Parts: sequence; C-alpha cells; structure tokens
Amino acid sequence: MIIFNEQAKDVLYWLVGSINGKTWAHVNMILPWSLFGLLIAALFSRSVSILVLGENMAQGLGQRVYRIRILAGILVIILAGSSVAVAGPVGFVGLIIPHIVRRMVGGDYRRIIPFSALFGALLLVYADILARFIAYPFESPVGIVTAIIGAPFFLYLAKRGRNIKQ
Repeated sequence: MIIFNEQAKDVLYWLVGSINGKTWAHVNMILPWSLFGLLIAALFSRSVSILVLGENMAQGLGQRVYRIRILAGILVIILAGSSVAVAGPVGFVGLIIPHIVRRMVGGDYRRIIPFSALFGALLLVYADILARFIAYPFESPVGIVTAIIGAPFFLYLAKRGRNIKQ
C-alpha cells in the first residue's frame, strides 16, 4: 500500500464498495436496468411467494417452478450486477434488508420486493452519511459501515437458523 497507494485505493474500492464520487451520470447508467429488473420482479412476485410454499405445492398450484427459478436468477443478476457496476460490492445490504422487511410486512413478495428496494436504498444512504463522519475529514468506504452493521446480523441469522433446526 505504501508503494502503490493509488492502486491500493482502487483495490479497496472493489473489495468493500463505495459511492464516493458517483454522479447522476452513474445513476442514469443503471436506471434502465434497475427499473426493468424491479418491474419484472414485481410482476413475478406472486409466483415467487407461491414458490416459497415448496416446489411440490407450487407445481400443484400450476406454477412452472423451473421457469420461475430461471427468471428469478436472471433478475438477481440484472439487479445486483447493475448496482455492483456502480457502487462495488457493498456487502450485507442484500442480507440484512429482506429479513428486516419480511418481519415488518409479512411473507408476501409483492410487498417484500418494493420495500426491500426502498429500505436498502435508505440503509445505503445512512451508511454513507456515517462513513463520511467515521474518520473525518476523510471518507471511509460505505462497504465497511454496512459490514460493521451486517456481520453481527449475519451471526444472529446463522445462530437462529441453527437453533430452528434443533
């Protein structure tokens, strides 16, 4: 890091993610992909809610499980890829927010998907504000703040999942 300071900053950006220096041009670049992905996710949210009941139940209710899974995978790639292209891999937002939202609005993905998008954006904004004040006047990458929040939450989920299976 001492010898290659600028290259180390670039590596750090791609390891933890940051929205420092991003402009509306970056937002405009991913906006069509994000809107398209969210629209299609909203249209198929009912099918995903049924899929949660189990594969056999979903097939019994007339759902094409294989198509739903393929489409859901493509949507995840579109939505995650477009955001990672601009902000880098800001960790734990995709893990924390859907679990919190599920507790708030229930298990219906018609509500989980839009509220997850909204609360994920809010978490990122507040994490960025906090990242600007951690080592003032320098800015810490927002991925570090989300990791500080997300790591304990991940451990909580892992412990809770282990306790449920017992």
